[in-house]
Amino acid sequence: MVDTEPLAQRAWQQVLTAYGYTLDDALYAQMIGRRTDQSAQMLLDACPLPLTAVELIQRKTEAFVAIRAAGVPMMPGLPELVAALAARDIPWGVATSSPQAHALATLRQLQWEDVCQAVAAGDEVTQGKPAPDIYLLAAARMGMAPERCLALEDSAPGCEAALAAGMQVVAVPNGFTKMADFSFVPLVVDSLHDVVAQLDVLVGGTAV
Repeated sequence: MVDTEPLAQRAWQQVLTAYGYTLDDALYAQMIGRRTDQSAQMLLDACPLPLTAVELIQRKTEAFVAIRAAGVPMMPGLPELVAALAARDIPWGVATSSPQAHALATLRQLQWEDVCQAVAAGDEVTQGKPAPDIYLLAAARMGMAPERCLALEDSAPGCEAALAAGMQVVAVPNGFTKMADFSFVPLVVDSLHDVVAQLDVLVGGTAV
């Protein structure tokens, strides 16, 4: 929905800079799509910071909130997709590895808090993506069977999670994930504009 990867990367880097470390692009690529606690542990494994995982997450969160305040860029085609779903009376929800507070704050910034049917966040489940927990929770909160849901994902772990949940999946890679392996995903498109163009075929009685 939104291009938060550059913002998250800046936030992690701000914390690392204070200790003389640089966030390697290859490492960050492995962090994309995963819960904050998983990403924090990956960083601690790579960089011997004098911080606990909880302290690292807290500092990253503070940096991210400050960066996010300047605005969250939408992915190309998102407003058109939301409008197309509304026109067809198709409910939609958010299944994100981010903490619930971040997901809700982002929806408020986009002024879509009232039209989003459900939010399932990384800090609400036992296992993050690529486990199916987040998607199963989102489907349950929408009152939909997973097999009747269409998941739009920009990361490989996210696609794995949605497929494991039994959903139809479309990969929409972002600038950070476009070189990832999506060969296991049935359909990969360039942007949400492509999803809008194919929406009637994709949903065909399926809920988003």
